[in-house]
Amino acid sequence: MANMKTRPYIQVLEEVRGAIARSTVSDITKTSEAALRDEIQRYIVDHGIRCEIEDSDLVNYIYHDMAGLSFISRDDLFSREGFEEININAWNDVEIVVNGRRQKTEYSFLSPQHAIDIHKKMLRKTGTLIDEAQPRATADIGDGIRITVLKEPLVDTSVAVASSIRKVNTQTISRDQLLTGGSLTKEMMTFLELCVKHGVSMCISGETGSGKTTIAGCLLTEASKTMRTYTIEEGSREWNFVRTDDAGKIINSVIHTKTRPNTDNPSLNIDQEALVKDSLRFDPDIIAPGEIRGREAFEVMGVSNTGHIIVTTTHSNGTLDTPERIVTLAKKAFDMSDVTLFGMVARAFPILVHMETGSDHRRRVTEIREVTGYHDGEILSSLLYSFEVEDNIYEGDVCVKVEGDFHHLAGISKELQRRLLKKGARRSELEPFIHAEADKEVIN
Repeated sequence: MANMKTRPYIQVLEEVRGAIARSTVSDITKTSEAALRDEIQRYIVDHGIRCEIEDSDLVNYIYHDMAGLSFISRDDLFSREGFEEININAWNDVEIVVNGRRQKTEYSFLSPQHAIDIHKKMLRKTGTLIDEAQPRATADIGDGIRITVLKEPLVDTSVAVASSIRKVNTQTISRDQLLTGGSLTKEMMTFLELCVKHGVSMCISGETGSGKTTIAGCLLTEASKTMRTYTIEEGSREWNFVRTDDAGKIINSVIHTKTRPNTDNPSLNIDQEALVKDSLRFDPDIIAPGEIRGREAFEVMGVSNTGHIIVTTTHSNGTLDTPERIVTLAKKAFDMSDVTLFGMVARAFPILVHMETGSDHRRRVTEIREVTGYHDGEILSSLLYSFEVEDNIYEGDVCVKVEGDFHHLAGISKELQRRLLKKGARRSELEPFIHAEADKEVIN
C-alpha cells in the first residue's frame, strides 16, 4: 500500500538511491539524465512517496544528489551572474562570493559523508584522489573551475571537509575596461605598457582576488601582439593570448604551458621551476609565470637577469614587502645569503606593482614602485605612483564608494631612462614619467 506519510528528504533519497542501484544494471554515471529522472519519478509515483520537499522539486533534488553535485549543480551556481567562488567551511557551512561580495547561504550538504562524497565526485573526473592517505587535493575540474579540498584529519571530524571552489576568469579584461573601472589611470597604464614593451621586468603583488592576474593578462595581451610570449600556469589556464585573423590563422607567437603535478610519484612532477628552465629553449621575448609561490622564484630571477622580460605575480602586502617575499621563496631552492638574493631581486624586478581590493570591492593599482638597487641590507627604491584613500562612503553597513585619488609621486630614475632608451623607447615616450606632479606644476 502506498505510503502517503510525509518523510524527511534524506530518508527518501536513501530509499530511492538504493532501489535504483538495485534495479539498474549499468553504472548510474552512464545513465542519461532523462532516463534517470524518469526512473526517479516512476519510483516516487509507484510508492506514493511524500516528502518535506515539494513534489514539483523532489525529482530535481534527488537527481542532483545522486548524479550531480548536490546544490552546486542543482542551482547551477557556477553559471550565476557575477559568481566568483564557493567557500565550504564545513559540510553545513557554505558561503558564496558574487561580484566580490561574500555572503552566507542556506545551502548545506545532507551529512558529513555526503559532503565528502560530492567532493570525491568532483575530483574523480580529473583522476585526483582524496582519502585518508591523501587528505588534501587541488585540481582543475573543467570549465575554468579550480578546487582545493581539505578533509579530516586536516580539518575536524565535525567539519568533514573544507574547500574553495573558484571560477577562473578566462576572459581577458581590456585596457579600456580597466581604465573605465578606475583600476588605474591612463598614465599609469601607459607607463607599465612602456616597461613591458621595452625590456623591463615587473612583479605584480596583491592578495587573492585583488586583480593582479587580470592586470598582468591585460599587459601581456597587448605585448603578445608583437612579442613572442611564453606563459606558465599552475593546473589551469586563465590566460589566452593566441590571436587569429578572420580566416582562423594564428597571427602571433604564443606558447601557453601548464604544470603537471603527480601525487603518486612526485619525481614525475612537472612544476613551474622546470617550465621556467624549458622556456629559454623556446627563444621567447617575454616569459610569464602566472604566479611565483615556491622555489621557482630563484629560477625566475635568474632568467630575468639574463635579459629576458619577466611579467609575473605573487602574494605580498605591498611593493616594499615583495622583495622579501621573493627572497623567502627563492631560499626554498637555494639557501644563499640575503645579500646575494636581495641583489638578484633588485636587478630582476626594476618595477613592482601592487593591487588591492578596496572597501567598495573595486580593484585598484595602489602602488607602482621603481627598485633602484640594494645597499647595506636595504632595497633602494622610489614610489612612483600611489592611490591615497580619503574616505569610505557607506550606505548602511555596505561601503558603496571609496573616495580617493591616484598620485604621481616621483619621476623614473636616470638608469631606467637609459634602459628604456637602449631597448628602443623614444625620448618623447619617457617625458610624462620623468617628472612627478609637483615638478610638472613648477615646469608648467
